[in-house]
Amino acid sequence: MLKDITLDTIHMIKNRSFSQYAQIYTNIEQSTLEQIETFGVPLQKRVSKYEKDRRLEELRKKGATVRNQNKSVVTNRISSACEACQTGVGSYTTYPSLKCHRKCYFCFNPNQDDYQIHVNQQKDINEELTRLLDRGITLRHLALTGGEPLLFKKETIEFFELANQLTPDTHTRLYTTGDLLDIETLEQLKTANLNEIRFSIKMEDSLQKISHILSQIKLAKNYIPDVLVEMPVIPGTVEEMKKLLLELEKLEIFGINLLEFCFPLGNANAFTERGFELKNPPYEMYYNYWYAGGLAVADSEKECLDLVDFALENELKLGVHYCSLVNKYTGQIYQQNVNETLDSTYLFSNRDYYFKTAKGFGKDRDRIKPTLIKKKIPFEENDEYSFIQFSVEAIPYLRNKNVEIAISSNVVEEDRGESFIREVGLSWTKPDLFHIEDILEKKTRGEFNYDIANANGRF
Repeated sequence: MLKDITLDTIHMIKNRSFSQYAQIYTNIEQSTLEQIETFGVPLQKRVSKYEKDRRLEELRKKGATVRNQNKSVVTNRISSACEACQTGVGSYTTYPSLKCHRKCYFCFNPNQDDYQIHVNQQKDINEELTRLLDRGITLRHLALTGGEPLLFKKETIEFFELANQLTPDTHTRLYTTGDLLDIETLEQLKTANLNEIRFSIKMEDSLQKISHILSQIKLAKNYIPDVLVEMPVIPGTVEEMKKLLLELEKLEIFGINLLEFCFPLGNANAFTERGFELKNPPYEMYYNYWYAGGLAVADSEKECLDLVDFALENELKLGVHYCSLVNKYTGQIYQQNVNETLDSTYLFSNRDYYFKTAKGFGKDRDRIKPTLIKKKIPFEENDEYSFIQFSVEAIPYLRNKNVEIAISSNVVEEDRGESFIREVGLSWTKPDLFHIEDILEKKTRGEFNYDIANANGRF
């Protein structure tokens, strides 16, 4: 058993040196919360994660699959591209431009690097794809998004034609609002062997507009093997979303991805006018993530889980996948860590992809050290913070010791060509509570494949 150390749990630490060290991370959490408040959308009252754990256990019992350390929930089926997103191995997503004819108040594209440049200038996506393949990179999943890629129909068609020519075994997908889709385009996409198309539906659109997109989805089924809807679940729309699920069930499409609704760090008035608050706590691990989605909005996750429950209760054949904001972070952590080799006090976790190490503090340090010496287990000592660091695999040897142990989560970063390890979070445990399965998946221990990893268009 591990308990994350946060503002809510730091009081449980009895070891003074451990508690003082943990305050580094609660101070980071507190300063982050203060920074978030400056964006202009209020934080909700803090919510215990155990309520979510209870809901997930209920959904498991009803037949849902809970994936990626409680970050993703599935009924019936899930796109292989979504499965690959967990690590990002062999996945690549690009766009011709960030230009879009829609003006969604929750769009996070303005958070992208060089946003204005990529709105006003078009990328040569064919040249980009050719360069990647020329580097010998194997693409298992390839996607085109935007903006709205069908503002550039010719380039979109040519992109998938080129992919079909150069890497025919790659699973390809297209993201679109569906507004600009027509039969001619669908016929060309079919000829280019497009595998998957994902439509977005805006619940704030008129019923007439939504009906039009549903007709586009129905049309696409005649041409593209896998047709999906992917959309954020906006708090307060759960009843309308239930009706939408029933409509999609009638169309017999592959499935729907329910995304946790996010505040894109701007346009705060649009969120406060609608009475939205931000999820609190906002992060499981406070770190600088590449994904530009912003901050999760309170109650979106609850309504996503309500919709998964609705699909199970009504025995929908439709694939329903809840994708949380934190689910989108794991590919980055995997990339940063998977190909790195650290000293023997660190162990790569195939559960959350962080490097883990154990630390004992103060008086506990003196209790732990003799056992490590006796068992010839490598360790390091830090006098500044009074801790001893050793592999988590050695914790069972301490079962007869009444000590508190910090499980440290770490990522490898690069600066000016140099790699260094960065600690980003702590969990609390004791030797009699700890199980190695808290760190390693049982079925894959010793069998984890290290591979070239990439996600979100990064290699």
